[in-house]
Amino acid sequence: MTAEARPALHEFGLIFDENAWPLAYVRFPSKPLSDDGLEYFIERYTAMVERRIPFATILDSRGLTTAITAYQRKLLTDWFEVTGELAGEYHFGIAVLINNALIRGALKAVTWVKPVPVPITPFGSIADAAPWVREIFGEQRIPITPEIEMLLAGRS
Repeated sequence: MTAEARPALHEFGLIFDENAWPLAYVRFPSKPLSDDGLEYFIERYTAMVERRIPFATILDSRGLTTAITAYQRKLLTDWFEVTGELAGEYHFGIAVLINNALIRGALKAVTWVKPVPVPITPFGSIADAAPWVREIFGEQRIPITPEIEMLLAGRS
């Protein structure tokens, strides 16, 4: 996919970059995300899942300084219940970038206790996530394109 075909979209401080599709890069803003912003995030993610084309995501939350609200957690829980089965079929992995090692460990523990429909693995950086991303693409028999390599090398 070329940059012209799927430009990075900036809304609510979120960045949705699909230049390396079928590897999406989504970056959260450093300021707290508003409820409207989270609803936008859910809408954009739902649209990617509803294409019914296998894909993976690097979800960059390293800039976040606060947790989402209880209401936003409820929105996400409800969303998983509605789109979880379809997401599990087409969204084959999420590499979540988190600065804090304790929070990475907590995410891992939470997904063990309450599994989500898409494999989620926390990492500290794109470089740390790159081998896992290459592995899950290999498992799906989806070739690593030059655009994906650029993203994994941090040059996208």
